Amino acid sequence: MGMARIYSKGQITIPKAVREATGFNIGDRVVVEARDNEIVLRHPVGVLEFTPPSPPAGEPRWPEARRAAREERAERRSKSGGR
Repeated sequence: MGMARIYSKGQITIPKAVREATGFNIGDRVVVEARDNEIVLRHPVGVLEFTPPSPPAGEPRWPEARRAAREERAERRSKSGGR
């Protein structure tokens, strides 16, 4: 654990030991979350790593919904002459 001070613009310096222990590097983006009386910093989950939530019962899962949307878009394009 380390200590940090909050400066006038709301900035803090994360102690080097904490950055090294958590894998944060200079210039990294961080997600800032408020949990109860704590501020939590964590690594962001990239878009490619995103797992959509499970759909409601009866709704198609993500791959099926994406496939259906692509098929619908291709059908509209073929009807409009490829525009």
